[in-house]
Amino acid sequence: MKPGLRYALGTPRLAPLGRRAVYGLCLLLLFTGVVWLVLHTWLRVEGPFGPQHHPLEAWLMRLHGLLALPALLGLGALLPIHVWPAWRPRQHRTSGLGLLVACGALALGGWALYYVANEAARHWLSVSHWLLGLALPALVLAHIVGARRERRADEREPHRRPGV
Repeated sequence: MKPGLRYALGTPRLAPLGRRAVYGLCLLLLFTGVVWLVLHTWLRVEGPFGPQHHPLEAWLMRLHGLLALPALLGLGALLPIHVWPAWRPRQHRTSGLGLLVACGALALGGWALYYVANEAARHWLSVSHWLLGLALPALVLAHIVGARRERRADEREPHRRPGV
């Protein structure tokens, strides 16, 4: 990105390494969640007592939970460097707030899935968790596309100094 007015004023845009880390963690979480969902829903293996769950399900769930920890740390790191600087000028507040709520709901749902013992509640928690997890990439994409569209519009218009 060319050093322009937005860059000089301290844009809330993430640095390339930060973007790659966030995108990579999101993709890994999505991958482990989708593979677990496919194995859990549609694939069974033949066991000594009939069809049973695929043995990789447990490992995928463990890996998914393990990846959630750095994702939550990354989300916490985004607050002071990305969320708060964009909040006051009202940049992408709707899509950003939607992402924060979705991430919070996913984290809370994952915690509840781990600790709730009631089978009826676990079923609905599980369904809501994977539905929201499958919808999250669309929310992230909408946030990114909106920010890029605004940035391109800012780069096209000539920059004027304040008061001139």
